[in-house]
Amino acid sequence: MELLRQLNPTKLIKRALAEDVEQGDSTTAATAKVLLIAGFPGSGKTTHMCELSRDGWLVFDSFKSQAFDDCSAFRKSRKFPALILALRNGVKCVVADVDFCRTESRAEADSVLRAEVPGIEISWLFFSHDKQASKANIMRRNKPSVNQQLKTLYDLCPYYRIPWGADVRPSYRMP
Repeated sequence: MELLRQLNPTKLIKRALAEDVEQGDSTTAATAKVLLIAGFPGSGKTTHMCELSRDGWLVFDSFKSQAFDDCSAFRKSRKFPALILALRNGVKCVVADVDFCRTESRAEADSVLRAEVPGIEISWLFFSHDKQASKANIMRRNKPSVNQQLKTLYDLCPYYRIPWGADVRPSYRMP
């Protein structure tokens, strides 16, 4: 988690673009790849994204957190401009948010990304609908936000529907 806090998307994008120029890479939007991750708070999204960051993915965790106007619209994320810039420049990105548990939120993200980055390759990863594992992980974190995360977990439970045939990972279970 600390690794994700230290990552500055703008610096990472600039570094990736500089490396591409040095290597003579002519990436296009057609090669843009984004992995969108849905799951409850405490399901393992951040842990999984730490692994992906080591493999060269640019990470956008809690994408809608602290959005402009406190709005849940995908475009209102403070991270939206950096995401679009990275994708348009061929940087592979991973985006997670608990709001993706809602079907309409996933549809909106998909629609916005396809409009902003024509030819984008969008993949989805879902963490299992395991309320007990997520709750146990939230409780073990022992952070000031525990009550808010538990409320979010309970609020999302009735709405989280994983599409048939989706790529599903089991929720993380802390040792």
